[in-house]
Amino acid sequence: MYELRKTDKDHVATPRYVVEDIYSLIDIESFISLWFPFNHYDSLFKLRADELNLKYKATHIFDDVGNDFFTTEPPLNCDLMISNPPFSEQNRI
Repeated sequence: MYELRKTDKDHVATPRYVVEDIYSLIDIESFISLWFPFNHYDSLFKLRADELNLKYKATHIFDDVGNDFFTTEPPLNCDLMISNPPFSEQNRI
């Protein structure tokens, strides 16, 4: 399991302009249900999705229900997973 002490060095927020560029390139509004598996409460992926009224599920290993990407099944009917993963786990992903 991912170690709690890795939190600080693994959290590198994706800048808003990058999120907006990604959303534009992939036509984010064409997807029905999104999953953000590595997102903190302040994730711009989530915040921008809220602004666009998109349907999504956001999880994080450190949330109050203990979701771990490696053991959590994608939400039903999820047609896109998008996120900025923890760097220390990049080879495992």
